[in-house]
Amino acid sequence: MKAKLDKYWIGILLGLIMPALVAYIYIERNNLLYMFDLLGLDLKNNVFLGQVMILSVFPNLAFIFVCYTLELWRAAKGLLIAAIPYLMVSIWFMT
Repeated sequence: MKAKLDKYWIGILLGLIMPALVAYIYIERNNLLYMFDLLGLDLKNNVFLGQVMILSVFPNLAFIFVCYTLELWRAAKGLLIAAIPYLMVSIWFMT
């Protein structure tokens, strides 16, 4: 069973989908888009979006820990590789 889950593409796919899903749920749950529209703020040029992006990467890091514990080395590497674009985007929004 371990050999079937220990694939790079599974880690990359999970690592790309999971942060986007977490960010979407966080924004929708807290009605943040409505709040920004109400206040007239531009969401693209806001440091807050960078902070949301950083928050959305934390589940990726938790799954990396789980993969290392279960010795799914390739899947953990895929998750780590997939987290890099989200971290780059969050740093770009924070500056």
